[in-house]
Amino acid sequence: MSNTSLWLNLAVFISSLAGFICLALASDRQGEFLLHRVPRKQERRIFRFIGWPFLAVAWLLCWQGWGWSIGTVAWLGWLTMAGAGLSFYLPWWPWQEKKPARVRPAAVTKPVPQETGAGKTKLASRGTLAGKTGVTTATATSGSTARTSPTSPGMTSTATTASWFSARNWIFASSLLAIPAAFVIYLTQQGPEPVFGNNALQGQIGPWSFALAETNDQAPISGPTGAHRKTFQIRFCQACDPHIRRAYLQVSKPEPMPAPRQAFNNTRWTRAVEIAIPPNSEVEHQLWLTVEAKNGEIYHQAFDFHQVSPVTAAFIEQMP
Repeated sequence: MSNTSLWLNLAVFISSLAGFICLALASDRQGEFLLHRVPRKQERRIFRFIGWPFLAVAWLLCWQGWGWSIGTVAWLGWLTMAGAGLSFYLPWWPWQEKKPARVRPAAVTKPVPQETGAGKTKLASRGTLAGKTGVTTATATSGSTARTSPTSPGMTSTATTASWFSARNWIFASSLLAIPAAFVIYLTQQGPEPVFGNNALQGQIGPWSFALAETNDQAPISGPTGAHRKTFQIRFCQACDPHIRRAYLQVSKPEPMPAPRQAFNNTRWTRAVEIAIPPNSEVEHQLWLTVEAKNGEIYHQAFDFHQVSPVTAAFIEQMP
């Protein structure tokens, strides 16, 4: 029976991410961005030859873990997460080359036109001399400004802004990496489903194999009506699900068929049901599993409470 644990999800994500990275290296723009040079034709072929099998391996892992239908949906979901994360991360690559800041050209002062006339020759000469002096002074001032511009307040502000943008890039890149890290932490805390645990009861009813387990190791809790209830999970083999119509679980043997409220809530994959523990229950009543096939056949099988849920057995023994 397959296992949908943390390692399976992590392996699918890493395979998807590795495939997309190889395909990015095989492209012109992203390849030049990551390699700091244009990838050669032979290198592109190698990257494509490695990238596509990585994506295929991710799909095979999903198919083996969840089946072809649910596995395909899970595979597309992991592809979306890996592709979107890589797409948003590339523009904020921390060590990418920065474009130089544009410098505005210095203003050019126009010369004063010379005046004409016999009586204004001296004045014109003075005006010309003043114009030339003004141009020279403006040029000298412009050169002095250009030389002192690196230490001017305006350039200091620009350097501070560039440094702030660099810090923002690092923060944004770290947040992108934190998304899959948080998801991995969440999966770690969740752990595998109880039907995949070591305490799950492995058995066979009719022609179908299954795994039966309690959802938690806590004693039955009191429900809204005052009756105590306990939740269980069951998972049949992948080839069994298409042939099973309904599965039921209850305390004591059903006659002739269990009630609909005692049926597991799903028709495929992992199913769950919350059963009532009657006040007059005894350990000898056992826990009964009923499976109804699509062809009308019905199978019953009893299990000792100590095998499936020792905490429930202890609770029933302590009941008055």
